[in-house]
Amino acid sequence: MLMKFVRTRAHIALIIANIIFGVNYSVAKSVMPDQIKPFALVSLRSFVTTILFWIASHFIPKETVSRKDLLYLFACSFFGVVINQTLFLVGLNMTSPINSSIILATNPIFAFVFAALILKEKISFMKGAGLAIGLFGVLMLILQNGTPDIGSSTFLGDIYTLVNTISWAFYTVIIKRMLEKYHPITVMKWTFFFGMFTTIPVGYSQWSVMDWSAISLNGWLGIGFVVVLSTFLGYLLITYGLRRLSPTIVSIYIYMQPVIAAYVATLIGQDRIDLVMVVSALLIFAGVFFVSWQKKNSIKVNLT
Repeated sequence: MLMKFVRTRAHIALIIANIIFGVNYSVAKSVMPDQIKPFALVSLRSFVTTILFWIASHFIPKETVSRKDLLYLFACSFFGVVINQTLFLVGLNMTSPINSSIILATNPIFAFVFAALILKEKISFMKGAGLAIGLFGVLMLILQNGTPDIGSSTFLGDIYTLVNTISWAFYTVIIKRMLEKYHPITVMKWTFFFGMFTTIPVGYSQWSVMDWSAISLNGWLGIGFVVVLSTFLGYLLITYGLRRLSPTIVSIYIYMQPVIAAYVATLIGQDRIDLVMVVSALLIFAGVFFVSWQKKNSIKVNLT
């Protein structure tokens, strides 16, 4: 019963995180590049999130991280913070929503492969079927708007987004080892701390020439959403889920994001809910169910 409760909380955390990420897609797009340049936003979100995680670390039992693990977390920060945050925002700023959504939906596939190779996660028929069903639901939603133009000027943005997607999938697999030893906040404070030393220099050229006083109230609200909710809270919730579930299960929830983005567009009058959206949502949640389903006697949860 306790194990089931812990797993349920992990699934709820992933649902909330991916709702935030789904909304963030539109919010981040709206503030770049008019309100803030992509690299400047990368630096800002990394710096502020690092501070927030270090503050949060004072409210959990103190943990001493070994030097070997600090080096490991340094490597993790490159894939989970530096590449992920930089290429996501830069790619989003350059490419189209259709192309980006399709590329983003490949994340569970890469996570599935990495988990099988690194963590020796068993590739079962149910997980494979769940991935296929969820991906089909995403493609139904996206392709109703037309075939993406891969040969357009957004191609470089597509490449950035693809590299980001692969990097994030790899990160979710390799960070699992640290989450089995330390509290999620401890892991995140060091991961962002190390990542900050790369993202701040990368964004300095745009940061230093920005007119911060020209950012509107709505712009600051959007930036605050990206930094506090999407980065700090989003990473914390994803990490919480990763500690208790496999990377494959965690990554499958990314299929929710295109659906959430579509519903957000509907609420602000840019789109409308139709039968395709409803069917897509049902297929995505069916995919999540098949991937996360396990026999009772095979469930193992780390409660430390």
